[in-house]
This record gives sequence, C-alpha cells and structure tokens, in this order.
Amino acid sequence: MNKIRSIKQLKARQKKLEQRKTELEKAIRYDWLDVKDSIKPKNVAGQVFAHIFTKEQQNGDSSLANTLSQLAAVLTKIGVEKAEEKVAEWMAHKKK
Repeated sequence: MNKIRSIKQLKARQKKLEQRKTELEKAIRYDWLDVKDSIKPKNVAGQVFAHIFTKEQQNGDSSLANTLSQLAAVLTKIGVEKAEEKVAEWMAHKKK
C-alpha cells in the first residue's frame, strides 16, 4: 500500500474503502438471505433427500428401491391372504 501524500489521495482512498465496504455489506446480505432460505423446512427436506439419493448412487444401494420392494412384498402378502380367504369361502360354499 502506498503512502498517502495529499488530501486528494486520502479522499480517493476513503472513497475506495467506502465502495469496498458497501460491496462487502451487500455480499453479506446476499449470503444471509441464502442462509435464511436454506434453513426453511422444505429446503432442508430437499437437501436431505438429495443427500440420500447421492449417497445411494455412490454406494450402488437404493433405499427407495428397498422401500418399494418392501411395499410390494406387503401388498402381495395382503393380496395372497385375501385370495386364500376367498378360496376358503368358495370351497366352504361348494361343500354345502
């Protein structure tokens, strides 16, 4: 940094510092808005799901696929139980 040798240089330096201060305050404001936006529940949930899916892609494992397969297994079990009940009712009716 050069030495300030005149009032004109001092005023120019002060002006530059004020501009820099304004720029930094603006950057802080934008950063703060980003922080506030990122802690909203919908954004947090989105970040969590994005992290889960990214992790799944890296590991080659999919919690979504596992969940869907478990759901399909439960629905199949319920369907089979209902079918067994219907067949048992039909057989009981048939014997009468």
